[in-house]
Amino acid sequence: MNARNLILGASLVLIAALAFFTLRDFAVNGVTAMGVVSLPIVVLLAVGVIGAMAQPPRRK
Repeated sequence: MNARNLILGASLVLIAALAFFTLRDFAVNGVTAMGVVSLPIVVLLAVGVIGAMAQPPRRK
């Protein structure tokens, strides 16, 4: 396993935790302004990381 995969995996774990806590906040506190702002941020991070995982690393 190379460093690229480790970093991408760690970032996926972080994004999953952020998504979990955002959805948990919605369940506990209802829809709040902070939750509405955080949801697109989590989605943007997830799309970026998944897009990076789909691309093979550049050849030197």
